[in-house]
Amino acid sequence: MSNSILSRPCSYAIRAMAYLAELPAGRVASSREICDQENIPPMFLGKVLLPLCRCRMVRSVRGIGGGYELAVRPDEFRLLAIVHAIDGSQLDECILEDHPCRNPGECLLHPIWAAVRQQFVDYLERTTVADLARMRKSTHTPIPKADGMPEVIPSVK
Repeated sequence: MSNSILSRPCSYAIRAMAYLAELPAGRVASSREICDQENIPPMFLGKVLLPLCRCRMVRSVRGIGGGYELAVRPDEFRLLAIVHAIDGSQLDECILEDHPCRNPGECLLHPIWAAVRQQFVDYLERTTVADLARMRKSTHTPIPKADGMPEVIPSVK
């Protein structure tokens, strides 16, 4: 397991989705634009957006002027759907060992990690991509790069 709760591809996917959510309806963003705006390495963007296209969250537009756009309104899907599309069930893994986190006696951090993980999963379940885009616009702060960690998870009501 990495030193991050979410994988780097998952972080890239969330940032790309937030960027697409900020665009006016019907506007398509090129791969280069998304990479430049979100500091995503170009070699990763296609790999990250492909599962989101397969899950019908993102639509790929081919040809001149093509790129990517959200396939559904940003308030219709939650961050947890993106996490599952990219990372699968990684959130169910033990934070210290390489196995599912289920038995309290198997890991020294289980009592603390189980509570933190549940709060994080609850946040992902209730937060939409539209919420994320609104938070970013209201703070005028870009989403941190994949190797940067936010200090606080903002509350969404």
